[in-house]
Amino acid sequence: MTAIVLAVSLVLAGPSILAVARGTGQVDTALLHLVLALVVTSVAAQVLRAVVRGYQAQAAQAPAEPVVDEPTGRRRGDR
Repeated sequence: MTAIVLAVSLVLAGPSILAVARGTGQVDTALLHLVLALVVTSVAAQVLRAVVRGYQAQAAQAPAEPVVDEPTGRRRGDR
């Protein structure tokens, strides 16, 4: 998950980093955007992980329902 967070943060801060590389932006602004992107992305990743784990726990507690191919009481020709 760390690699995804870093990649998304770099994409979000990309315009500021490119502005610094071209000489039209300030380094402080680019670093601020990078830090903010890292914080936002890591918080979003933690929230997403918590939601997925909640669904996994709920699915593990639910009883498995049998899969029925044909509805009961019908014949194939009754469709």
